[in-house]
Amino acid sequence: MIPFVKAHGNGNDFIIIEDEDGRYDDLELVDLARKVCRRRVSLGADGLLVLGSSKDFDFSMRLFNADGSEGEMCGNGARCIARYAFERGHAKSDMTFETKAGPVSAQVSPPFVTIGMGRIDLKRVKRAKIKAFERDVTYIALHVGVPHCVLFMDGFYNISRDELLQLARSLRKEGVVFDEGANVNFVEVKENHLIAMTYERGVEDFTLSCGTGAIACSLASHLLCSTPLSIDVKNPGGINRVTLEIAPNDTAEASLTGKALIVATGNLTEEALMADYHWR
Repeated sequence: MIPFVKAHGNGNDFIIIEDEDGRYDDLELVDLARKVCRRRVSLGADGLLVLGSSKDFDFSMRLFNADGSEGEMCGNGARCIARYAFERGHAKSDMTFETKAGPVSAQVSPPFVTIGMGRIDLKRVKRAKIKAFERDVTYIALHVGVPHCVLFMDGFYNISRDELLQLARSLRKEGVVFDEGANVNFVEVKENHLIAMTYERGVEDFTLSCGTGAIACSLASHLLCSTPLSIDVKNPGGINRVTLEIAPNDTAEASLTGKALIVATGNLTEEALMADYHWR
């Protein structure tokens, strides 16, 4: 029986467990993520968040995607684990925690959480064009803790999901945009907000929301279209508010604000970890 909390940020959902004593090794966490994130046959989630100890900060966060791969950072996941840590007394409302992408600061005012993503190196930004859907599509690729590719496509939501998936999967692959692969975002720039949808590596599908994707879309849109430094990003699952600060030394800082909702607590049973059954 493994105690858990289920939480989500705009529909980007996670299972949260504690491992401050280091009882699980890496292989066990990979296996656990693959099993418990399965929808319908287990609890189901986009990823597994593990709250651990930290020598220098309030706690540490590790993220294991549904396929078992470990991600460096996740904006919505960071908001969810910050809310959890505050509610369970692991940290005060203003906190800093450790991630694979570096320290992340957070301010919790339930149900809202704001996280600071640290410095973004603008010298690593790539810009190119591709031919897709009988049009020239501009994309900007950049690292915001994790690698993202942002495609500017007005009316992308009118294109079939299968066609968008095919394009996203071709760009997600290793070596196409970044050597480690990339998350792929489709964005339409409106007068005072962005409409975006993100294909996340590790989940290998579109998610209802992506925090780092919202930051990537905001920064790419500011660089390409001079959109405001503070802007709402509308995802299928809800709205994230992104605020940017551009420094003169080719760096930027970003904060992300949105809801982080705790929807369930309980215990994972042995039956949640059983292998899939196949009828033939």
